[in-house]
Amino acid sequence: MSTSLYSGPSPEPKPPCDLKARLLQTVGDEFLAPLEIIHQSTFLLACFGNTWEITTCIQHLHRIQEAVEQMNFVLEKCLESEKEGD
Repeated sequence: MSTSLYSGPSPEPKPPCDLKARLLQTVGDEFLAPLEIIHQSTFLLACFGNTWEITTCIQHLHRIQEAVEQMNFVLEKCLESEKEGD
């Protein structure tokens, strides 16, 4: 039996796989809304883009661009936090 100066329970570090799983879950959750916007906007443009006025098409293109920018921001933040964790 080993003797220890500390008699309390030893803190266990979180395994890297748990942290990565949480990171992937967070990124996945953050991507759902932008991906849905991209999906809906491209579907509408494909179906109705040739009959809509150009301003409506441009509005949908802007929605797609904003969604992509949002996803890029989330990825950059995750990569920054991953680098800080190393």
